[in-house]
Amino acid sequence: MGGLFLLTVLSFFPGVFHVEEILFFLLLGLVLLVGWLEGKALRIRTPIDLPLFLLLAWILVTVPFSLNPEYSFIEWRKLVAQCLVFYWAVYVIREVSQIQQRGNTSLSFKWMEVVGEKIHLQNVFIGVLIGTFLLSSFSLVDFIERGGNWQDRTIRAIVPGSDFNWLTTYMVLSIPIVFYCGIVSRLLWGKIFSYSTLVLALLAHAASYTRAGWLASVAQLFTWGFATGRRLFISGLIFVIILASVALVGIAQIGIQTDTVHTWWTVETRIQVWKLGVDQMISHPIVGIGYGNKIFQPVLADSPMGDKPMHLHNTPLMVGVGSGLPGLMLFLWIFIRLGQELFLIKNRKNLTDSETLKLCLGIVLVGFFCRNLFDYMFAGSLAYLFWILMACGLESNERITPNYKKEGLEAG
Repeated sequence: MGGLFLLTVLSFFPGVFHVEEILFFLLLGLVLLVGWLEGKALRIRTPIDLPLFLLLAWILVTVPFSLNPEYSFIEWRKLVAQCLVFYWAVYVIREVSQIQQRGNTSLSFKWMEVVGEKIHLQNVFIGVLIGTFLLSSFSLVDFIERGGNWQDRTIRAIVPGSDFNWLTTYMVLSIPIVFYCGIVSRLLWGKIFSYSTLVLALLAHAASYTRAGWLASVAQLFTWGFATGRRLFISGLIFVIILASVALVGIAQIGIQTDTVHTWWTVETRIQVWKLGVDQMISHPIVGIGYGNKIFQPVLADSPMGDKPMHLHNTPLMVGVGSGLPGLMLFLWIFIRLGQELFLIKNRKNLTDSETLKLCLGIVLVGFFCRNLFDYMFAGSLAYLFWILMACGLESNERITPNYKKEGLEAG
């Protein structure tokens, strides 16, 4: 479990992604070796097995039809590695939960107690807390040192070794979990650390000046309101959004945050690129033009976009253009299945501990998907973190062994 904790923390720092990759494959090899020595079959079943396997198979089938088969194959291998992270995390969480069920001990940060009785998930959540605290602190200090301010967005908070798009996506992934930890933590120290981290994360999120990230957070708030049936909260949120929008337009009139208000250039650019992407998907509806975010660049050479360094700025569309409509449908199927599992709520007014935890990770799912509608964020350490969190969501049932038999699948 210590390896899962360390991998979670490292996921917040894309600059050390290659170290994270090496660590993961070492941990994966260790799991395979121990499983072989103990004679375990290592059969792991989850609700997303079928769409995930079909997506990997279909993308591989389309690689020979790519504009650049070598590049598409490399990108396919990266996707396979992400899926291995998911299954490895599921296996580790299940093994630790079974060990703890037998009364044995394992690495756990008991001084925090942020997930109640779900001790087998606690180290991941602590990893998110620590990673968010460190990343937010570094980003804000760097933002201030570079002369960042609240009058304009010329200077924006960034992730060390990356940019503001990655920072805001990390915040979209982590803020719901940090807030959840503050709510459920049983110890005063745990609450202080969680809420302090939440404040830093919100400040870093704001200082990134990334409107797509803010929109994803708004979608998360609406999701929580609808999922829990809080109509008053939804009405209040709409009122706050309208008020904030009016205030932002008002201060822009006096020269503050004018670039934040003037969104037309980025909107127009995305619309142009999306139209070109849809045209390509219509022209190549079955196998696409090749999987990968950069495969679309040569297409722009003969378009009004010219040789500008642009991509599709939309992950589902990138999959559809790259691997055809079958690839797009399979990609969406994965998110739909995850949503079905995480938003399975019996009583909105009286959520169980498991339902509350699943809802938190469902909100993470919604935010990450929304973020990927405006940029390609399904990559590198961000994807690793996402898959680890989804593994936690699928393994947060009341009972240790998930009940997938109703779908004809055997729990591993």
